[in-house]
Amino acid sequence: MSRDDTPADDKAVVPYAVGYGKPPAERRFKTGKSGNPRGRPRGNKNPRRSPLSAERANDFLLEEAYRPIVLREGDRVIELPAIQAVFRAMGVAAMKGNRFAQKTLAELVVKVEAERTEAMTQHLGRMIEYKVQWEREIERCRTARLPIPEPLPHPDDILIDARSCTVRVAGPVTREEKAWFDRTVTLMKMLQVQVSFYAAATRRARSQTRRDSHLSELHDYQRQFDQMNDMLPRRYQVDLSDRSDHPDASKPGDYAKKMGIELPGFPPPKALPDELLQLLL
Repeated sequence: MSRDDTPADDKAVVPYAVGYGKPPAERRFKTGKSGNPRGRPRGNKNPRRSPLSAERANDFLLEEAYRPIVLREGDRVIELPAIQAVFRAMGVAAMKGNRFAQKTLAELVVKVEAERTEAMTQHLGRMIEYKVQWEREIERCRTARLPIPEPLPHPDDILIDARSCTVRVAGPVTREEKAWFDRTVTLMKMLQVQVSFYAAATRRARSQTRRDSHLSELHDYQRQFDQMNDMLPRRYQVDLSDRSDHPDASKPGDYAKKMGIELPGFPPPKALPDELLQLLL
């Protein structure tokens, strides 16, 4: 007997043949009784997408955009972020006469340049206002003989180039950098004491052997002093007393030239000599 030939249930309100989507009468929902007595689970009435899901999607997008890919340019094999490869392909297409690529690339460049100029202008204005306000406040405290504030960054460390309309901070801007600076200054004072001690010992030495030994110690401490001094902004650099003028002795600026530090050289370079790291840490 086929599904359509199934006899109808005479007790049903509307008799129908039992089959797919047509359960027997004893299995149908009873009138006035819920088919889900426990109700909808809490929190599932209007489920909302977590805001973190959008952040994860953005992370994935940026990860793919900056994922390095390998390209061949003539005989060279280069590695570029994916987004840079896309822009490079767009530039090549534009130079070959693709009008859509030309228009898109030109609009992107104009937009980026305008946003960058606006951001630089706003930053320059904020830094000028910050510098002027703190200079006035420091002068007010100095005139009233009040404690001189030490804001971060210090207004004297804010260098403004009126020609290029750029601003640079040549000094500590965070508490961590300030702490590093304070440790460096303290160590430089200790090195100054050692330099003066061995300079005096060198002058008092009666034998050439003792003199050479003391001079070697003096040069070592002088070298460490010059390394630290070169990493400080010009405003904070100090002159070393009892400096040795021996040809083998270090000189101010030597370490900066060696490490390629553009003075003022703050913050410190990432690659520091091991013996200097032991002193700073």
